[in-house]
Amino acid sequence: MRVEFNYPNYRDIPPCEIPDDRLIGVYRPQTLPDIDEPRVLETGFQLPYEAPVLNRAVGPHDRVLIIIDDASRGTPVAKILPYVLAELAAAGTPDDHVQFLTAQGTHRRITDDELRLKLGEFHGRFEIHQHDWKDESLMHEFGRTKDGTRVTANRLLAQADFVLGIGSIVPHRVKGFSGGAKIIFPGVSGKEMMYRNQWEASMRLSETVMGEPENSMRLRMEEAAQIAGLRHIVNVVSDADGKIVGCLVGHPVNAHRAGCALSREVFMVRLPQRADIVLIDAYPADRDFWQSAKAAYAGTMAVREGGTLITVAPNPEGVADNHPNLMQIGYRHQAEIVQMVQRGEIEDLVGAAILSDIAQIIDHADCIMVSPGVRPDEAERLGFRYANDCQEALEMAFQRQGRDARVAVLHQGGHILPATSARTSHGAQRIFH
Repeated sequence: MRVEFNYPNYRDIPPCEIPDDRLIGVYRPQTLPDIDEPRVLETGFQLPYEAPVLNRAVGPHDRVLIIIDDASRGTPVAKILPYVLAELAAAGTPDDHVQFLTAQGTHRRITDDELRLKLGEFHGRFEIHQHDWKDESLMHEFGRTKDGTRVTANRLLAQADFVLGIGSIVPHRVKGFSGGAKIIFPGVSGKEMMYRNQWEASMRLSETVMGEPENSMRLRMEEAAQIAGLRHIVNVVSDADGKIVGCLVGHPVNAHRAGCALSREVFMVRLPQRADIVLIDAYPADRDFWQSAKAAYAGTMAVREGGTLITVAPNPEGVADNHPNLMQIGYRHQAEIVQMVQRGEIEDLVGAAILSDIAQIIDHADCIMVSPGVRPDEAERLGFRYANDCQEALEMAFQRQGRDARVAVLHQGGHILPATSARTSHGAQRIFH
């Protein structure tokens, strides 16, 4: 079977051939037919979850802060904004009472071209600010969560009367699902919450977090978002073709949970068994290794213990300029990374958490990277074997696993949620306590 990769902007990842008798299956998220996007959006705004409709939730004199995700996320903000702004106009809110804040988390700043694409016709109409997680002067301290975690976030939240978050809901390695309160923590938060949640999640396996909204990281950030003043969300679920199939508006927790249920239906794929070899592309999380690692987080849920996991991504921006300690430290066994953190040798705990996540995967399976944007020596320092293309990667995998090895192909690994009929002990428990 010929396998093609959906990277329309990158032509340097050629297709490959897999023997039909070795193929378990090709899996991708759902594509739903006959979707009327305007109707989906209208219904979402007309029927909010556990909240008044937006034009009654906002007062005419309220200062409104709209928080949007960054260019690494595919939320169709330009399609959503006409409905949001129509509601604000109906509430009597003037344009000069509305500001935007971009939620990069620890990602780089958004370029002007990316902002134009994200905001569409509304670019330039409103004042817009970009969050910088390292700039303490931008932060306001709102209090502490019940477990004592300090709640710091962009000070614009403290200056607003009404905070609205716009995002999308897909399976996520750290928070179970994206969306909801994640637009605040880590979207526009200070270091404390980022460090706490990322590091705690890295002590768990992908199977125990991805697709599970009721996890301690999610609950902590929802509590923190309430403290920081998140009042309302507009979250969408899109199918594999990018069509909006669900619009969840209203209460930041209740609307999000409804979206998680829909997201699970769209993005979960069920394999009959864990494969000897898993070939997974990272689309649409393909900007750099930091993003495309999501394919490895998903792929580890589909490959057997000791199998081979091949991740495919263009990574035009390289490894992770925002977290240089990935390359400075490189691959270590997870126990060693934990010890380094405990000894205070790693300052950037977000980067340490990603190294811990990757270590779990590499300790579980033979990992091969196909990526024009990452050099072979960089891939090897991160613990991956390197292949120039997917055909070469498959040959390397068959040499390791044997010619009778069974192969599963997973597309859209940045969002997919694999599940197998038979769980192995690899997915049964936390690694560290």
